[in-house]
Amino acid sequence: MKRFINFLITHGVIVFGMIFIPSLPALAQDVEAGLKTIYLSSDYALTTHKSKLLGSNDTGTSLRYALGFNVGDRKELGVVLQTESSAIAFKLNETSTKLLFRDTRITYRLGYFYLGAVSAYAEAAAVAADGTDMFSGRGTGSGYTAGAFIPLGGRSLLQIDVTSATVSSFLNKDEAVTVSLGSRLDIDISGHIPISKKILTLDLGYRQRTLPIVYNSTSYSETMQKTYIGFTVGNEI
Repeated sequence: MKRFINFLITHGVIVFGMIFIPSLPALAQDVEAGLKTIYLSSDYALTTHKSKLLGSNDTGTSLRYALGFNVGDRKELGVVLQTESSAIAFKLNETSTKLLFRDTRITYRLGYFYLGAVSAYAEAAAVAADGTDMFSGRGTGSGYTAGAFIPLGGRSLLQIDVTSATVSSFLNKDEAVTVSLGSRLDIDISGHIPISKKILTLDLGYRQRTLPIVYNSTSYSETMQKTYIGFTVGNEI
């Protein structure tokens, strides 16, 4: 019992009845060991796109890359510029889609958990079975992100991230066709495993995205499921 009490005191744990709340400085120290001050990351994903708009499912690939910073006394302030693109050809009915999402994320971390704002840019296009463009356009919007880093030991981190962003203004090239993008929701679960002590990290994860598209006044739901592998290169400054 004495050892257990000493452990709680040493790790800054406050006891209220049966609830144990780790002190924020202790949590921050656990997480910051696995975060880089400046980094470049890229991942390659096997992507399954289930399209209600095109009435088909198929598998393709997507690529995501990012430039990020973690600054502050405990690397609590995060800034990430992130771009993700995919092109899926649906062989069943010979249709296709192209999607690009570019986010600027600013987050603040308190212990394990973080919350932040997202500035979003999107490009979207779809091609019908006869080869004609259904729509092609771009737009901007905003949203939020929230998540947590869970230390796994040895600088490894498990990250759970939820991001929602709405493109409030979508400009289609063909103004006669009305298109709008709804609120995009991304759920991302990833593991960050150091290969070298501070420079190179292996990233493995699963991401699911839902994206409503309103095409000529009819709403369709697009679902993308992605299993990815990637690398992060960074350093301490």
